[in-house]
Amino acid sequence: MAGGLPGGLRRGLLMAKKEEEPPEGKWKRRKDARPEELIAAALALFAEQGFARTSLKDVGKKAGVSKATVYLYFKNKEDLLLAAVQKSVVPILDFADEYEIDSDAPASAMIRTLVHRWVDEFDARGARGLPKLVAAEAANFPALGQLYVDAVLQRARRLFQRILKRGIADGEFRSVDVREVVHLLLAPLIHGQVHVAALGDHDPTFPDLHDYLDTHVDLFLAAIAAPQRTGGKPTSPTSTRKSSSEKSDVE
Repeated sequence: MAGGLPGGLRRGLLMAKKEEEPPEGKWKRRKDARPEELIAAALALFAEQGFARTSLKDVGKKAGVSKATVYLYFKNKEDLLLAAVQKSVVPILDFADEYEIDSDAPASAMIRTLVHRWVDEFDARGARGLPKLVAAEAANFPALGQLYVDAVLQRARRLFQRILKRGIADGEFRSVDVREVVHLLLAPLIHGQVHVAALGDHDPTFPDLHDYLDTHVDLFLAAIAAPQRTGGKPTSPTSTRKSSSEKSDVE
């Protein structure tokens, strides 16, 4: 045929081209999921080998894509870490805010639920080592430290301040300065996460994190509980969780 390819050759080329192209649906799903996959790969590598030793090439390799593909979504490693905070941790606060608005539970029960849910959500999102990473890198990466304070810590403080105020208004807690007391509530939570991530393998005497938090919440609630009208003794709900390190009364 003048000005064209023979019919058989043309059909063969078209079939070969079609075989090289991935199915449209599969390509779309992969493309949409890729930023989350890169963040998950980055968090795993940061936890395994540290932020400084991890390159975008490493992240791409772990996620099964090229370094060039990583650059389509993140301009550098710092940008990827900021995205990890936004995508992995901020949604935890979104859930907690909704829970606080919708829940009719006593303030003490809300505090206990949210403290444990905080740890569980970090684990579920592959972000267990993120608080330690932020603490280690904030001095070298001020934007990361500021983002974590503004988007995570300050939001968490405002959330628990509202819950403390609810408990005071309901007569469950005595009158306290919630702006000060909230730091006493959250500091052991943050310390526990950092300690487990940084020293957990070297400190076998440190308790299970949930047991540790149960003890902390018990003591915290007892300290701020409103006195009973009869008997004069402060009360607060105690945990029903049985400690994994609980010892028998008979030794």
